[in-house]
Amino acid sequence: MPIVDLCRYRSNWSGTSYEGPVKNEWYEGDGKFTFPNGVVYEGEFRKGEFHGQGALVYPNGGRYQATWERGFAVEGRYVFNDGLLYEDKNWQYVSQGDRRFYTEVLEGLKPAGETLLTNEKVPPPIPKGSYDYGAGYLDPATEQIMSYDGKEVLSYVQEAEEKWIKDHCRKGFEDPKPSGLAPDASATSAE
Repeated sequence: MPIVDLCRYRSNWSGTSYEGPVKNEWYEGDGKFTFPNGVVYEGEFRKGEFHGQGALVYPNGGRYQATWERGFAVEGRYVFNDGLLYEDKNWQYVSQGDRRFYTEVLEGLKPAGETLLTNEKVPPPIPKGSYDYGAGYLDPATEQIMSYDGKEVLSYVQEAEEKWIKDHCRKGFEDPKPSGLAPDASATSAE
């Protein structure tokens, strides 16, 4: 009978890592495989492939929970980090008939002037002239998707994707204001 060993493996070449049991030099059983982009597969392996129950967990907190057969998802569902379940048929979220974000569906609409710009109660700041991509922002000058802190390039966009982002996503219109500034004099009221 083959021996099952627990292993911790990191590939400098591919930037991937694996934690879990191995059998005959294959990932086997419940393990954790980390991709270089930060996505983590947590679940069952058989002969080195995703096989059985497992989830792809994304850096933004979303999860694709699925049944896998020999490396392919045969049935699954995506759940966003706030609990919203994605449905691939008849998806009605932020549709023509109902423009509310999921936070507004759960907690109700805010009064005029306090409506949400994103599903986040406080949207992440983005630089002037950039576009909020949901996982970072598009810098149109470099055609790169940057992390919200601006320290990491997440991906590059093709022309069609860039056009869609510019047509549909929130744009950064103002330079971020440094904290500690005095309030605007026009905002004070005379007593």
